Amino acid sequence: MPFSEFITSGDLKFIIVFLAFCSLAVYHFLKKIQARNHQDNLELIQYHNSKINNAAFWILISSVFSLLLGFMHSFYFIGKTGGIAPSLIFQGVSYALITPVMGVCLFICCKILKGVFNVITPKKVAL
Repeated sequence: MPFSEFITSGDLKFIIVFLAFCSLAVYHFLKKIQARNHQDNLELIQYHNSKINNAAFWILISSVFSLLLGFMHSFYFIGKTGGIAPSLIFQGVSYALITPVMGVCLFICCKILKGVFNVITPKKVAL
C-alpha cells in the first residue's frame, strides 16, 4: 500500500483528533525549547513535558478506540452478509489497522519530543 493511500484511508475523525493532539505536543515542545535557555525554568520544562505526555497518552487511547471501532465495523458487515470471502475479511481488517498504526507512530514521536532537550543550557558569559 503506497504511503499516500495509507494516509488517506484512515478514519478522518481520528486523523483530526491525532492532528489536534500532535499540534498540542509540538506547541509545548517549542515552548520547552524556549524555556530551556533560562536557568530558573526547570519547573516550566517539566510542565511542558507533562503536557506532551498527556497528548501522547490521548493519541494512544484514541488509537485503541479506533482499532476497536474498526473491528466492530468490519465484523458487523461480515455478520450481516452471513459469510464472506477471506480476501474481503483481510482487506477490512487491514483498513481497520491503518488509524491505530498511525496513532502508535505519533505516540512514539510525542515520546521522543518529551525526551529531547530536557537539560537547561547555561548562558554564555562574555569575558
